[in-house]
Amino acid sequence: MKIMRRMYVLVAALVLAVVAAQAPASAVLDQDQDWLGSMHQVDLTEIAFAKLAADNAESPLVKQLAADFAEGHQQLDDEVQQVAQQLKATLPSQPNEQQQLALQRMGLITGAAFDQLWFATNVAGHEQALKAAQAEVKSGQHPQAVALANKAVGAIATHLAELKDIAPQLGLPVPQ
Repeated sequence: MKIMRRMYVLVAALVLAVVAAQAPASAVLDQDQDWLGSMHQVDLTEIAFAKLAADNAESPLVKQLAADFAEGHQQLDDEVQQVAQQLKATLPSQPNEQQQLALQRMGLITGAAFDQLWFATNVAGHEQALKAAQAEVKSGQHPQAVALANKAVGAIATHLAELKDIAPQLGLPVPQ
């Protein structure tokens, strides 16, 4: 009887150890899921911003930078989708409500007013995306998601630097 009880305890402990060891590899954790989902929404939004900029922007600098951002975000989003698929993470199908409102507002204006709103929205959005990517690098659990976030940090920081570079040419203050 004692031998059977010990055997059950041993088997139960072994099963728990195996399940615990496999959990991170088979299920995406909330931090990774949240970051992948939010990054995907940022990418979708940036791609849509570029389409609006092509039609509504006055400055050739805004049109070009928006197109460059869209290209970079499309490449990043391809990787986001690949990592999400590997981790069996579900991605949202569209930008979040705040991003959709920004897209709607930007769709209603043209010219210099569009350029200013595009610039301000991109600075704020990239700053937020940078903080989220840095948090994923620091706290993410899956190596694939963390490596992608690390790559995203560099790309987002580059976009912020490019925004700062064009601010004077647009007659706008350089963001700090």
